[in-house]
Amino acid sequence: MNGSFQVNTPLPSLSSSPTASPEVSRLPTPMPNGERNGSLQAPRPSTSPAISDTSAQTPRAGSPVLFMPKTDQYDARGSLPNTLLSVGIIAAVLGAVIGSSLSLAGNRVLVLLAGSWARPQLGFYLAAVATFHLLEFITTSGWNPLKVSVDAFLLNNTKQYPLAHAMGLLEYFIASVFFPSRFDSKRNSFPYLIIIGAVMFGAQIIRSLAMIQAAQSFSHVVKSKKHDDHTLVTHGLYSWSRHPSYTGFFYWAVFSQLLLGNVVSTLGFVVVLSKFFSRRIIDEEKWLIKFFGDEYIQYRQRVGTKLPFFFAPT
Repeated sequence: MNGSFQVNTPLPSLSSSPTASPEVSRLPTPMPNGERNGSLQAPRPSTSPAISDTSAQTPRAGSPVLFMPKTDQYDARGSLPNTLLSVGIIAAVLGAVIGSSLSLAGNRVLVLLAGSWARPQLGFYLAAVATFHLLEFITTSGWNPLKVSVDAFLLNNTKQYPLAHAMGLLEYFIASVFFPSRFDSKRNSFPYLIIIGAVMFGAQIIRSLAMIQAAQSFSHVVKSKKHDDHTLVTHGLYSWSRHPSYTGFFYWAVFSQLLLGNVVSTLGFVVVLSKFFSRRIIDEEKWLIKFFGDEYIQYRQRVGTKLPFFFAPT
């Protein structure tokens, strides 16, 4: 192996597959006397196994090894938890403060420059999209740290994903310019938007809570290999839907287009996401049956997907 190894992190998708990651952990591994690898201390002689055997020592989610590596360059104050979860939360809070502060500072300029397109629902939509991607990283770093990478934000999910959102925004701006009366209808009234916002909020909770409840068994990609910490999760939301993160995202995405008052994009999201998740679930469950056998078959018979249009094979 030329004395080195490389960790390959798969590109994420919107999978709710409760599977374990095969990647070697990039988190600190427990060392004698409370030390962690990744520190800048001189290495000690060790009888630890070769790199190829380190998977047996890989720390699991839920273990105390959730801390960032120590360094001898400064003495840590210890007043803030030095964990990946803290990093995600602090980054989110600081980003929110910066964004809201700049918006407040430039309020008069925004009023002068903004046309009729600058409606509250556009702001809520952009905030919802940003929150979704932040929570993808935060839930991964807090409850599934072995799979943490920049890809956990799901910003580079697929080429179709940003294109779908772009098409939704394009329809919104075209309607704002050429069909502004659309936004004066009842389906764009304040009570209507509150209902849509509540559904999106609930769908986001379902998505994030599903990732938390599955913990290390959750994966953003469909796995074709079962690992030691891969368990069949059937409690919590998984007793209601066998793919709750798919279900949560489906309703979140569809209602995001209703929030913008889009007609074509709403129908497009329903059709495309229904076909996408149907194909993905069919492929994913083939592996789950291989992993868990009759246990998963019985679970699948008891629990549905809760997707409105799921096209199972005949």
